Amino acid sequence: MIDKDVLQISETLGVPVGKLYMLSNDYIPRKKSRKSKYNNYHTVVIHRGRGHKNRVLSVPNNFLKMVQRRLLERYLYRLDVSECSTAYSKGKSLLDNASPHVGKECVLKLDISHFFDSIDDDMVYMIMKQFGLSDPATALLTNLCVHNCKLPQGAPTSPYIANLVMTHFDEKLGAWCSERSIAYTRYCDDMTFSGTKEAVKSSHIIRKVKRMLYRMGFELNEKKTVFISSSQQQRVTGIVVNERPQLTREMRRSIRQEVYYCTKYGVKESLQHRGLDISEQKYLHSLLGQISFALQIDPQNEDMRRYFDTVKNLMNT
Repeated sequence: MIDKDVLQISETLGVPVGKLYMLSNDYIPRKKSRKSKYNNYHTVVIHRGRGHKNRVLSVPNNFLKMVQRRLLERYLYRLDVSECSTAYSKGKSLLDNASPHVGKECVLKLDISHFFDSIDDDMVYMIMKQFGLSDPATALLTNLCVHNCKLPQGAPTSPYIANLVMTHFDEKLGAWCSERSIAYTRYCDDMTFSGTKEAVKSSHIIRKVKRMLYRMGFELNEKKTVFISSSQQQRVTGIVVNERPQLTREMRRSIRQEVYYCTKYGVKESLQHRGLDISEQKYLHSLLGQISFALQIDPQNEDMRRYFDTVKNLMNT
């Protein structure tokens, strides 16, 4: 007899129980007469350029990905993450991660080593227990979201689950920082702290974070620890926060140059001169997206508003 909570999951996700259990295993037998197995995941390697380690993703097949998206929408989004967590949540953006650190005397950036790989099936099981379902149903939800007993970086459910795993950590650390007049946000594995030099240095944040992470089974990547004073360019997830949120000087210059070349020489000639094999409309859409992002971060930037109008006119000619 099938567990009633498992049946409920089947109805909620719109997938037969047998197929859910098939997807919750790490493999699907092809034929009884053959020993070969088909994995529900495949590996994707993202090359990050010289000096950076390649990023290895475990990506689910299309059917499992569809089921995971439904699970995300119909189950996981019922659970709230911390306000300190600014990645992978509806209504949150890079700007939400950067804004609390604007105009601060110093910024401290810390990084969690092997973030997704450090989240195992036991951690995910504890998240799924919050739905109050039976043990078989909780195990089914867990197994639909893990691969090789780990949280797979590449599954649509993984980022939000990671935030849920970190909820207590974020709340506790956020309260601790607030008591010391220090701002704290976390964007995936990037943690950012800001305040006066005295507050940041005297509170021994690094030691505190290392202990808290260790208790959870995580490790601080000390090689990526960065301390930035207000006399330097303070960047938080790619956004400059010294005086107001804005793109880096290099990114603003790049946008200005691209708009200049397009207006002076024409879009087609500009693309040919730069050796870019891309359609004019696709290129302009991409450029407009960059400008829109700049305006999202700094809405009062008059130059970006002018560039936006210029590119829109080029798209309509």
